[in-house]
Amino acid sequence: MEIREILVHLDIDQFSPALVDCAVDLAHRFKVALVGHSAAEPATIGAGYDGAAAVALYYEHEQRAIEGRLEDLERQFRSAVPSDIQVTWRGRTAQPNASAAMTARCADLIVTGSNFGARNPNPQRSIDTGELLVKAGRPVLIAGMGLERIAADTVIVGWKDSREARRAVVDALPFLKTAKQVTVATIHEGDFADEKTSLDDVLAWMRRHGIEPRGDVQPATAGGAAETLEALAKERGADLIVTGGYGHGRMREWLFGGMTRDLLSDRTVHRFMSN
Repeated sequence: MEIREILVHLDIDQFSPALVDCAVDLAHRFKVALVGHSAAEPATIGAGYDGAAAVALYYEHEQRAIEGRLEDLERQFRSAVPSDIQVTWRGRTAQPNASAAMTARCADLIVTGSNFGARNPNPQRSIDTGELLVKAGRPVLIAGMGLERIAADTVIVGWKDSREARRAVVDALPFLKTAKQVTVATIHEGDFADEKTSLDDVLAWMRRHGIEPRGDVQPATAGGAAETLEALAKERGADLIVTGGYGHGRMREWLFGGMTRDLLSDRTVHRFMSN
């Protein structure tokens, strides 16, 4: 995989200079273009609006407010991106997750923050990072809170012999090839011989791509796989964790595996995830 264009999703209610700085850093590193994106849709009408005219007036007011905010965000985004980077903007009055997933067709990678697990998420104004991960058809890089750069000099890969993990290591090749140190860690949960064979195979595959990874079999702990990977990242000084994202839909909700759920909720490290 090669990165040629990066989609940066911005929350309509909070411009994040640190998130844009992360995207700019990546654009310079990979010499690619940036697409800024934000979206929101009018809030569901509440009590007190009687008649078609009142409802129409309400939605018109909401629409104008959203359009005005999108214009402000576009100005902030463009002013924060240096002139040597090609920039386009996609602001829409639409459901944020649906709009971001649709806009992802023009990009190779999505960069966003995480509001996964937020107490009172508003799906009409904010994305659900987990839902975006499974719907966008693109890898998602979830930036750590307040971190202005994605160094990715030291990278931890959480390996499991699954479709999602196989997809993730392919999608993350641009980062893995430029990293100074790559550790591929698998959590010992089943047959050790099978896990070791799987790990050795992916290490050999990476070497054929010019990467010199280190393999590591980690014991399962009570804290779960995500905690193990986070501890390993801290120990090795890594600021990026690469994993598959495991989720499935049921009754209009997305259910995620424990590791995916915990990593989506973590805001201390950058996370690169593919589904």
